Amino acid sequence: MLLSLRDAALWGLLAVCFIASPAKSLHAAEPTPKPNILFIFADDQCFDTIHALGNAEIETPNLDRLAKQGTSFTHAYNMGGWNGAVCVASRTMLNTGRYLWHAKALERNLKAERDAGRLWSGYLKSAGYQTYLTGKWHVAIDAATVFDAAQHVRPGMPKQTKAGYNRPIAGEADTWSPSDPKFGGYWEGGRHWSEVVADDALAFLQTARKSQQPFFMYVAFNAPHDPRQSPQSFVDKYPPEKIRVPESFQPEYPYAESIGSGRGL
Repeated sequence: MLLSLRDAALWGLLAVCFIASPAKSLHAAEPTPKPNILFIFADDQCFDTIHALGNAEIETPNLDRLAKQGTSFTHAYNMGGWNGAVCVASRTMLNTGRYLWHAKALERNLKAERDAGRLWSGYLKSAGYQTYLTGKWHVAIDAATVFDAAQHVRPGMPKQTKAGYNRPIAGEADTWSPSDPKFGGYWEGGRHWSEVVADDALAFLQTARKSQQPFFMYVAFNAPHDPRQSPQSFVDKYPPEKIRVPESFQPEYPYAESIGSGRGL
């Protein structure tokens, strides 16, 4: 579970800060302070990979706390995309607040939306918030021009790690290791991207606590999107021989030829 790459204390801090308000004044004449907002975004994480939502095999204590304290949507669906993946489309809809067909039309002119203050961060800026992003963006505009501060802005996914695909091959040794930095991917730069994003978030929280200005944090993890890499401690936690394979699993898609993709898919 790559969303929880840091220790429990780290993610406990992020969890309780998801919607954290400054202390409310007892003086009736003073306005109610604005809440701080921490938005945590995991990429390609399936709804059934959270312990609190029914998966007994996976340990997600901090996400479980969020689920217990908040609301879980069980019938929320993505509207689709304008290409094979829904990544760019979903993020464009999220940040513009527009339905799919309107978001597609705006994609080529997001600078105008930004300049008019109509992006999510823009509305919060106008409400007095300090805005911050770290991690995956994948929207057709420079994140540094959208947020007050942006760190380690990541692309849609890491560079393809060929060694992680089309494997294992019968009769050949499998040299792939999800925890070995030599394979690149999420290890590009020397540290796993999820660790970098988590540390960025912690550092921002330490700085923001010194300010009276409310903040909006957009913390976007590329993981657990493939190539599905993690530190060795998580590899050890979930040995393959103990992981239950879904009933629908098939080692090879049986209709690859009939749909015209061939076995190379």
